Order: sequence, then C-alpha cells, then structure tokens
Amino acid sequence: MHRIFLITTFLLTTLGLASAYARQTDPAWLSGELSFEKKAAADTLNTKLHSYGTFEGHLRSFSMATVNHNDFPDYYAQGVGVGLGYYSPVIKNFQVAVSGFFTYNLASSSLGNQPPFNNRYEVGLFDVLNPDNRSDLGRVENLYLRYVLSAKSKSYIQIGKFGLKTPMINPQDGRMMPNLQEGVWADINEWKKVKLKGGWLWRTSPRSTVRWLSIDESIGVYPVGRAVNGARAEYAGHLSLPGIAIAGFTYLPNKNLQVSAWNYTIPKLFTTSLLNGEWTKETNASKWSLGGQYLFQQSMYQADLPIEQQYISEGEQAHAFGLKIGRTNLSTKTGWSLNYTRIAATGRFLFPREWGIEPFFTFMNRERMEGAGDVHAVTVKNTQFLDENKRLSLQSMAGVFSMPALDSPALNKYNMPSFYQLNMRAKYNFGGFLYGLQADLMYVYKGALEKDLPETPANFHNKVDMHHISLVFDYNF
Repeated sequence: MHRIFLITTFLLTTLGLASAYARQTDPAWLSGELSFEKKAAADTLNTKLHSYGTFEGHLRSFSMATVNHNDFPDYYAQGVGVGLGYYSPVIKNFQVAVSGFFTYNLASSSLGNQPPFNNRYEVGLFDVLNPDNRSDLGRVENLYLRYVLSAKSKSYIQIGKFGLKTPMINPQDGRMMPNLQEGVWADINEWKKVKLKGGWLWRTSPRSTVRWLSIDESIGVYPVGRAVNGARAEYAGHLSLPGIAIAGFTYLPNKNLQVSAWNYTIPKLFTTSLLNGEWTKETNASKWSLGGQYLFQQSMYQADLPIEQQYISEGEQAHAFGLKIGRTNLSTKTGWSLNYTRIAATGRFLFPREWGIEPFFTFMNRERMEGAGDVHAVTVKNTQFLDENKRLSLQSMAGVFSMPALDSPALNKYNMPSFYQLNMRAKYNFGGFLYGLQADLMYVYKGALEKDLPETPANFHNKVDMHHISLVFDYNF
C-alpha cells in the first residue's frame, strides 16, 4: 500500500515541475474547519473525485536544501506524502471526521545531530524525535465528533483530534505534517459583530512528529536553547501541566474596524494575552490599513527546580508591541506593508515552538523571535500578481532584526545574533483539469548584522550567512 501511495504521489507532483501555487492554505481535513459548500467546475478532476463520496485527499511533495557558512555542513531532503480524510454528513446536527497522513523520506542528507552541528530545517519534513526514521511516518490527524449549532453561521462545538488556526496555536504548515491538537473546542459565530472561540487542550502532535503527546511532553521536542544562567536548558521531561485553556474574542463595530483579544493560559506555567486591532479605509481604487498589537506574558511558575530545568522563571514577564501600515490596489490585488515589532527588555517572550508560529506583524518564514527580549524588528512586505488570472504571484519580504547581546542568555535563549533576512516566494495555483494542484517556490537568505561576529557553529550554523530554498507541490482533492 505504501508503494502505491508513493507512486501516485510521484506521478501527480511531477506534473507541476514548472509552477508554484497561489496561496498556502490548509485543506479542510487538516485545519478541522470543514467547508459546508464546495465550489469547482464540473469538468475538473477534483470534482470527479468528490462525486464518489465525502472524502478529501492531499498529496504533497516537499524539497528543501540549506547552504551554510563556509565549511559548515549543508543539508537537503526530499519528502513525499499522502493523506485521506472522511467526513460524514451532518445528521441531527452531529458530524464525525477521520483523517490520516503518511510521509516517506525519498532522499536526504544525514539529519541526525552531529555536535556541534544540528540540522534545523530539513529534519522537520519527517520526525524530529527519530531523524533516522525514513518510512514509518504515519499519523492519525483528525478524529473528532462535532455538534453543528448552525450550518448558516458555521458555529460548532467539537471534541477529539483536530487542527486549530489561532494567532499562537496553529498548524504552522511549513513542512510535511502540521501541528495538531486534542481537546474540546467551540467556534461561535451567532452574532453579526461578535465572534467567540475557545476550548481546553490536553494533547498535541507537534509539526514534524508522528506521536501524540501530553501538553507537558510536547515542550522540549524542538531544541531547548539556554537557561537564563547560560547553561543548556533541561526543562524537557521536568514539567507537569494539565493542559491549555484558550479564549478568543473578536469584535467588529463597523466595516472599517476589527478588534480581537486572545488569552492562552497554561496552569503552573504562564498566561499570555494578545490584543490586535486593525482599521481599514477604501479610497478610490486603494485600500489602506493600520494595525496595532500588544502582547503581555506573565509567569505562573512556582516550584523549586534548578534553573536549568525551568521553562520560565518565577516572576518573569514579557511585553511586546507591534505596528503596521499597508496599502492594497483593489483592481490588481497587489500591495505592500511596513511592519514594526518591539519586545521590551523586561524578559524573554516565551511560547513553545512546538505549538505554532508567533503572531507578530514582522514574522518571516524560517526564523522567529520567540525566546528573546529587547528586540527591535522592521520588515517590508510586497505582494503582486504576475498574470491576468491572478494564478501566479510573487511575494517579496525584507527585514532587519536587532537582537539582544549573545552573552545575555536571560534575553537571548537561542543565542541568535542580530540579522537581516530576505525572502522571495513565487506561488502558482493551477486551473482547468488540474484544479487543486498548487506549487510554492521560496528562497531565503539570512545575513549577520555584526561585522566581527565570531565564526563559531553556535553563532552561524543555520542562523546567518546561509541560503535556504524549498519547492512544494500540493494536490488537494
């Protein structure tokens, strides 16, 4: 069966070797947000496959390579995968869903740790808990029971395994297998101006793993960095956490303003609150937007473990502020934005990387500011379509990130030097008979801002003076 999956994946993904897809969205069976309607031309392969039942499928091919500083090791990997999902009809307001995904390491360099060098990106295509595993990479993804409150408003309550899209816990779907959660979740959209979301999570399956872990087990799956005293952090396996409580509130007082507030509380660890606001205004053929955000984090840790075994210190706080301004041409759908983030020097912003990407306006793929305090970041983003049908797009991003001193572990958990970054990303969305086939080509360069940065593996390897490229083909049906 595995060979059939691989042959099918290879044949379908090689059809698009000259293209890139137009948008990076998760299929419904990954996100747990199943559409109530499907719209596609009647003569597409996608529609013909759907006519046989309520199934969804996903084929993915992911090629990735990193070229590092001077003689430091380089890496490459080619992964292929296939997933299938089944969704029952909504009967008496109830619906059940089940899906799974299987991945295979088609080819790669050695991905295991070889101190002082550790692979950072390519190993994430497979299983970071077992880098040498090349074939036994299957996982149940969705397995939930949903009670639909209203098909019109798409309000529901569900329990089981599913994916979430929230500002801080999200699929972070930049590898073969996204981040998934297990718990109970409610999405309420019964009012015109107010939307509510929230729930309790007790297990998770982090991106780039095939296991389902308790919340405390999941913290430390990815590299742990340094403790505040500069020693290697050793908190993995020393946490005892009951779960994660999440609450989200969105208010739309009028068509030009949206305000959202989120809180993530992990008892005995920390509470993190995020406030976002965005104002938009259309003038002639343009749409202007102004955004602001504020993040506050407070430690809830109270124990007597050694400093190295503490994920967050007692009394530690983090404050982060963000601003953005953007303009979109309404006729061409092209646009730009200027973004700024400040993380204050009061403490490190901490949020397990195993749970999702960070919510800052300045976020750029393949790097994060999590684990740092006393940060200034500025990015410029531009998106434009290169064809009349808006299938081919190009996104350009450039950023400058001023990080805390390397000899300040209390503000720089991962020993990340100040850097600048350039991302170029071309996407293409196929139409016609190949509707559902998408492709994504991305190039990343990161350089050091400090001219006299000591050329050690800890300072450079997979961090700065590096080139990174990825090519992804997805077929969703």
